[in-house]
Amino acid sequence: MTVLRYLLPGLLLVVFVACGGSDGAAAKGESFQKVTPSEQLFTIDDFRASGFKVAKEYDVEGLTVATGAWFGFWRPAGSDAKEYEIRFYASHEDAVQFGTAFADEATGEDAVLDEDDATWKEGIRDRRYFFAGLLGTHGSGSVQAKYGGYVIYGNMVLLCEGANADHSLGRCAALIDALRSSASQ
Repeated sequence: MTVLRYLLPGLLLVVFVACGGSDGAAAKGESFQKVTPSEQLFTIDDFRASGFKVAKEYDVEGLTVATGAWFGFWRPAGSDAKEYEIRFYASHEDAVQFGTAFADEATGEDAVLDEDDATWKEGIRDRRYFFAGLLGTHGSGSVQAKYGGYVIYGNMVLLCEGANADHSLGRCAALIDALRSSASQ
């Protein structure tokens, strides 16, 4: 009986760990590539058709060879709305060649969030979160990047809200899946 007392909880633990899953977006993000070519040339209208809500269009002057850039949000199934920045280029090659450095600068722990230091200043306030200091302190808080990472899919660079690159990749994957689904209908 004492063997069963110790064996049963151990077996239950193994079953829970083995059967545990992850949410769809995270699971899709694991197999989703950060840079993916596509023959299709996407536009903001493709995103609108998938439920993306545009908050503002950015002036792309200074964003080398970009044809358009938008800030907005999209609500993944079973989640709150998440914010995204979409930058379009004439081709996948242009998105990779010219968009990568700008996306690296705007995302992750080392994101450049100060207008004085940023290469492309348009929309920089939309790319950051401000965390206030503790109540009763004189600290001013901190500024952190809203976008933990990005993907390049076809002719676009997609910056996705997330605490880190993996988190953002899952959200990017979910939006790309919605984009593909709306295109196939």
